[in-house]
Amino acid sequence: MIEVRGLMAEVIKKLSETTEYNQYQILLERVKTQPELYRRIGEFRRRSLMLQFNGDIDPIHANNELQKEFGDLQHNGLANDFMVAERRYCNIVRSLQEQLLEGANVSTDFLEG
Repeated sequence: MIEVRGLMAEVIKKLSETTEYNQYQILLERVKTQPELYRRIGEFRRRSLMLQFNGDIDPIHANNELQKEFGDLQHNGLANDFMVAERRYCNIVRSLQEQLLEGANVSTDFLEG
């Protein structure tokens, strides 16, 4: 187990050295200097996640409504840049997670509705 922890620490260190991670962190700090913008982005992200996990609604309609409500964020350069950077960084993390689950032979069939 100690070897696995050491390898994980290496992966985390390497991840923190990526351009995607550093761009995300830089933009996060810039967004935080504007408390209202930071709050709006947080609200958008929170509600977007809730939509993704709520199976009782029409996801396309709900997402369209959310996009309309928070359309100002798409036209705000800093907010848009931050959300793009966050998506790129999260895609790397998701890819690592998928590779780990596949390589470790963890059954995730139950997730496929």
